[in-house]
Amino acid sequence: MSIARQLFQEFRPFIRLLEDPFARTPASFYGFPSRTDDPFTKLMMRPAVDITEEGDKYILDADLPGVKKENIEVRIGDNGESITIQGRIMDEMKHKKSTETSTGSTIKSDSTSIATKSKDASLQIANERPYTRNVSFTRTVWLPRPVDTKNVSAKLDHGVLTITVQKSDSDKAATTIPVD
Repeated sequence: MSIARQLFQEFRPFIRLLEDPFARTPASFYGFPSRTDDPFTKLMMRPAVDITEEGDKYILDADLPGVKKENIEVRIGDNGESITIQGRIMDEMKHKKSTETSTGSTIKSDSTSIATKSKDASLQIANERPYTRNVSFTRTVWLPRPVDTKNVSAKLDHGVLTITVQKSDSDKAATTIPVD
């Protein structure tokens, strides 16, 4: 392994720290979650990414649960040295709020009113997934060597986006890759 690659591996945590300086605390740099970290928004704002080098190609796996392939855009830029994954989650509410006038009736007695609901009416008991409603995200990953922008594939399978790119030294154009 070359000295430059070893240095890149050693400085990778510092590069990650510089990518998002306001969202990370010194405690989270060492692997400990901070008390001020929001556990829900960070998961979707910056998808988790694994990069593997296999011979003459890089394989990038990104966790994108609940994201449809129509809402994902993958770009290679910076002379073939970076991959950007951009997307959004457009989650429509599956259970609309019901109105009393259309699904239930109100019975009035002395000083109280009692609302009765029909079997078709729904009432949301808890909402613990607010981060899945209309969220956009972007993640840029820097590669150690430029890649061939003409020889790229991207596939979304069960919430995992797999991008396979061939190494190259000469391509310099930014390219958008269709997701299968």
